[in-house]
Amino acid sequence: MDRKKFIQTGGRLLLLGGFAAASGYLVMNKKVSATCSVSPTCENCGKFSKCELPQAKEVKDGKEK
Repeated sequence: MDRKKFIQTGGRLLLLGGFAAASGYLVMNKKVSATCSVSPTCENCGKFSKCELPQAKEVKDGKEK
């Protein structure tokens, strides 16, 4: 393997590793976004019980009434 192919292969692997790390971070980081909407899917959110967004509070208040 010559130097040019070594550098190209290393660059591709580095880029692939970066994409894998970024997508892994996005998948594992399950934060509630500020664009959450009032909908039945809000109840299925993993952070619903601790969510302090106004939309989640409205759904919680509607369920308690």
